[in-house]
Amino acid sequence: MKLLFDEGLSPKLVDALADLFPDSQTALRNGLARQGDRAILAYAIAGEFVLVTTDSDFAVLVTEFPAARVVVLRACNYPTSVAARRNAIWIAALPGSEKRLLVLDR
Repeated sequence: MKLLFDEGLSPKLVDALADLFPDSQTALRNGLARQGDRAILAYAIAGEFVLVTTDSDFAVLVTEFPAARVVVLRACNYPTSVAARRNAIWIAALPGSEKRLLVLDR
């Protein structure tokens, strides 16, 4: 399974988490900067990515896209790479589950 990191997250996350989530990408390196949330989510769906974001707007937007899978990092007081590693099992299970949204608070 692979992740697409939203434009607000560091592109360095792709390399930092390559051992857990190979073939992940970042919105910034795919021409999605300033294209809007819908374009980023559509790209994630087309590429079969789980979108990782800090933007809570995606929690609502995911309801409009049945194929979307989104992880929202909310109120994390540690680095994103740590949040992804601590929750790797839950994130990896998202594509095969009925859930479309995973909100990580801590």
